[in-house]
Amino acid sequence: MKKRTGIPLGILILLILTGALILAALLVPYYHPVDLGATDLKSRLALPSIFGYSDSGHLLGCDYLGRDLAVRLLYATRTTVILAAVGLVSAAVVGIALGVIAGVFGGVCDDVIMFLVNVRHSVPSVLIGIITATIFGSTEFTLVLLTTMIQWTKFARQARAQIMQIRTESYIECSRAIGASTFRIIREHVLRNIASPLIVTTTLSLSSIILFESTLSYLSLGIQPPNTSLGVMVSAGRDQMILQWWQVCLPTALIILIVMTASLTGDWLRDRLDPKLRRK
Repeated sequence: MKKRTGIPLGILILLILTGALILAALLVPYYHPVDLGATDLKSRLALPSIFGYSDSGHLLGCDYLGRDLAVRLLYATRTTVILAAVGLVSAAVVGIALGVIAGVFGGVCDDVIMFLVNVRHSVPSVLIGIITATIFGSTEFTLVLLTTMIQWTKFARQARAQIMQIRTESYIECSRAIGASTFRIIREHVLRNIASPLIVTTTLSLSSIILFESTLSYLSLGIQPPNTSLGVMVSAGRDQMILQWWQVCLPTALIILIVMTASLTGDWLRDRLDPKLRRK
């Protein structure tokens, strides 16, 4: 009986739902531009029309400043996804570059880079976030910088570990014997052979980056009003949680949806791309 190799139905459904949500969030400034700082106190804490609670005209109601909750959810998702994506790319570039240097050249380079990795892991992430936000301020740039500082070690360790496994392979030795430069060996042999595990690491890291950004924003160390993110919306809605639970539960549900999709997709890619797991 032939083994099924397609993407599982549950992950496919999650990818479709999350993809549609992210696409709608990325395009929201074009089909529904709003001033995120504008307020309407007459609509303060208006009940959602979707539940039949009122005829306010606001699908998910309004927050404590009369701002439409559905629109802010889309803008918040857009901010969270963009910051996570930029931070992920930045961390991957820095981490892979340092991991390749450590694995290919070894010696002092390897010792210094691994020392930096150990130093980073000896300091809690939230503490790094508090110190950095205090020094540089709570801005989008600070969040991207923090993401890079905290996540690059995963990529560095993964890249170095993979290179240590293939550096003595015959095709590497043959390339050196015919006079291939180190840069050519890295480009044509090293990066191609370590790409699969790094893709899995990238996918799995996305969920932790989103959770980290949401945590900092919840603690008022990330995005600052009137801009918004999913963490900011959870923080802003906690005061109304008893009477208007959806102001906290909806952004929390979106965080869970995006994180779950990224995590399950990463697990599936790991099973597909890892030869040892694929043979089982």
